[in-house]
Amino acid sequence: MSKNIIIVSNGRFGDPVFFQKKMASMENCLIICCDGGARHLQELGLKPDIIIGDMDSIEPAQLKSYSTQGVKIIKYPTEKDFTDTELALDYAMGLEPTAVYIWGALGGRLDHTLANVFLLIKGKEAFIKTYLIDEYCEAFVIDQEAAFSGAQGQAVSIIAITEKVVGITLKGFLYTIKNAVLTMGESLGISNIINDACAIIRIQSGSLLVVHYWQKDIFPEALPL
Repeated sequence: MSKNIIIVSNGRFGDPVFFQKKMASMENCLIICCDGGARHLQELGLKPDIIIGDMDSIEPAQLKSYSTQGVKIIKYPTEKDFTDTELALDYAMGLEPTAVYIWGALGGRLDHTLANVFLLIKGKEAFIKTYLIDEYCEAFVIDQEAAFSGAQGQAVSIIAITEKVVGITLKGFLYTIKNAVLTMGESLGISNIINDACAIIRIQSGSLLVVHYWQKDIFPEALPL
């Protein structure tokens, strides 16, 4: 059984070189494509293990080619109740992996991006580490603790995605707090900076969205010249 599952959604994919490096750093990966997300892998010369969705955004010839190559195809009706990304996550969780990494799920349509963010809660409730990933950041949900090593100068934002998150303690950050409370809708936790070689976020109750940017002072809206 694969310890790590990569889900490739049909949204903005970003830097393919970054994806290749990330994938190379993982062992024993299973790749699930959400319908047209297969085009991202095709550009990299990679083959998915599974394609899932209503198949409305993948060329029939490409789908047939993948089927001939032994790729598992799981087709849903066009009039379905869930997004292809959620269907892929449900399937992935059924395989009981250690972690799920979702690519191509940030940027683009705001409604889809928000729906994908809330999928992180679904992964957490199944006790499976679940991440949204692009070349700028990783986003995940915690209900206990997260630690960062060797990331000085990188930005981290925290956002309450339950009504309240209680007992928040930040160590190793530019702005440290102890036993604080963050309420849904507050922007207090945006744009903190990792200040030490080891930084830690701890909470006592609630669910906290953590957005960690990989590079110092590099964000989607402020690209380097």
